[in-house]
Amino acid sequence: MSFTKEETIQQLLEDLKSPHGVVRSAAAKRLGELKSKEAVHALTEILKEDRDVLVRSSAASALGEIGSEAKEAVETLIKIMQKDRTIGVRLGAAVALGKIGSEEALPVLQKIIEEEKDTALRSWVAHAIRKIQK
Repeated sequence: MSFTKEETIQQLLEDLKSPHGVVRSAAAKRLGELKSKEAVHALTEILKEDRDVLVRSSAASALGEIGSEAKEAVETLIKIMQKDRTIGVRLGAAVALGKIGSEEALPVLQKIIEEEKDTALRSWVAHAIRKIQK
């Protein structure tokens, strides 16, 4: 039995509500692979509310894979860059902002370049800035 893309997306959206972090993380990744615009709101909510670092990181990456269709997530991704304490989540958010191509993120990303101590994060933020400015 095979599912249509729409049925698959609906099931993955349900999986985002699972009590198991590994299920939520896998669902987020797959939604990104499918470039599901329908998932942008749910993935954004996960970024804001999920306590599991891997799930938040997967949601950020998925939003980046969705790309410019995920513009509504930009404000949340910017907040993640400013406030999340987990480097991996912030790195995922930086990559997502670069892939989405949001110029409104540039001032925050530039400030992170100037103030961030983590060299890997600074490097990914610089890459995101270059992608946005193209």
